[in-house]
Amino acid sequence: MTEVKEKLPEVEIEAASILSIPDNKLKKHLKPRHVNFLALGGSLGVGLLIGSGGSLAIAGPVGMLLSYMIMGLITMCTLFSLAEMCSLLGSEGNFVEMVSRFVDKSAGFAYTWCYALGYNLTLPSEISSICLLIGYWDTEKKLPDYAIVLIFTFFVLMVNIVDVGAYGEVEFWITMVKLLLIVGSMIFYKPVGKFLGVWRVFINAGFGFQGTEVVALTNSEVPNFRKMAPSLMKSVIVRIITFNVVSLFMVTLMVASNDDKLLSAVNAGAGNGAESPFVIAVENAGVKVLPSVVNGGILIAAMSAANTQIYIPSRTYFFGQKYGYCPKFLTITNRNGVPYYSVICNAAFGLLALLTLNNTAEQVFNWLMNLTTVFGFIGWTLINYAFIRYYYGLKKQGIDRDELPIYKSPLQPYSAIFAALMLVLITFTQGFTAFIPWDTQNFFAAYISLVIFVVFWVGYKGCTKNFRQIPLENIDLSYSQDEDELEYHSRAARYMDKVFS
Repeated sequence: MTEVKEKLPEVEIEAASILSIPDNKLKKHLKPRHVNFLALGGSLGVGLLIGSGGSLAIAGPVGMLLSYMIMGLITMCTLFSLAEMCSLLGSEGNFVEMVSRFVDKSAGFAYTWCYALGYNLTLPSEISSICLLIGYWDTEKKLPDYAIVLIFTFFVLMVNIVDVGAYGEVEFWITMVKLLLIVGSMIFYKPVGKFLGVWRVFINAGFGFQGTEVVALTNSEVPNFRKMAPSLMKSVIVRIITFNVVSLFMVTLMVASNDDKLLSAVNAGAGNGAESPFVIAVENAGVKVLPSVVNGGILIAAMSAANTQIYIPSRTYFFGQKYGYCPKFLTITNRNGVPYYSVICNAAFGLLALLTLNNTAEQVFNWLMNLTTVFGFIGWTLINYAFIRYYYGLKKQGIDRDELPIYKSPLQPYSAIFAALMLVLITFTQGFTAFIPWDTQNFFAAYISLVIFVVFWVGYKGCTKNFRQIPLENIDLSYSQDEDELEYHSRAARYMDKVFS
């Protein structure tokens, strides 16, 4: 028996080697610490560090904090819905699968393209923000904007195309730097018609929170996804709310909503560290070196966000191909399991940041932020709607939810209904400033995402001539053992048969 115990680790190694080459060609090279920091890093980006400046000026400290707290609650409800569906679906627990299986294929098709397109358009906004952040130091434009765009687009392309493990490692350490920046800022700050304002900054708050759901796209690239996803999402919820809301509360102690530096930067459309309340706070404290340090931290945050903007759509398109939503070439992988054609196509969107070479850089950034945030709201709405249909599908089919050996999210279905209704309300009303007085440009920016979604959704229904959702009694609610677990136990059993034979 001693010999058997000594050989058991070899079973684990052999099983693990098998698990690293799944049938779908995506390799399980992401580690739990990578996935943990991916979702957290996605929420600690430009939306929080710069976008909060405009939010503070518009809604004031109380209005801004209230907006971010409400958006944090919506995020929490959405992640809880995701966690349970991921626990049910296991290695198939991605967004495309959830919406296609629990709603219908037309919603899945529209979701795939709108969700991915949202992140495609976020990439140039992040590259654009990098140009603006470097402009905080390079006021004379000695380094041309086009050079910055090309350099950083190439950088994030290389990080994504090599190996998903390399991407995860880069994100882990960059997020560590961002955490140090946020925690350091909180320690440093410690010593020292509003309803409509709250509603106006939901876009800024939403932009800051989006990316937290990325955990549900790592299902095929991390071992034991079914067991890990719920605990990861619960821990991410606590960290996101803590770092977003608490850090913003601390910064409001140092920066007033009518601060001269803040208002002048917002009115001038600076879009760089000069508009960040985190930078203004250390400037107000009279510490000369720290503003540049904080601006550098924000620059790193923008690089991290740009990385994720390539990863998310490449995997979304990959999973969409299962249902025929996307061209097959987007699923071709290199020897490291990276869908490199998809990565290259997505990275090409970074070149749209060249639009920032003129004086409309801030306007372009705000347009892209609006477009992508509304796409994100639509995606989150569909996630919660998919959960609602999953929940009532169980009831319709006589399946006891409590008997399923999976994670059960709290306060359901009420939390999913609350999140879905709030997201629909925000999506349809977030462009209210375009109506009085009428502003065609702002109206287009606020609602074009909705138009695109409806075109995809109705267009797919028209092409397939299938205008019904999947009836609740026909939803596929089967629970299967994870391929990871099956393969591991099968390999271990074969090995033990050898040992005792």
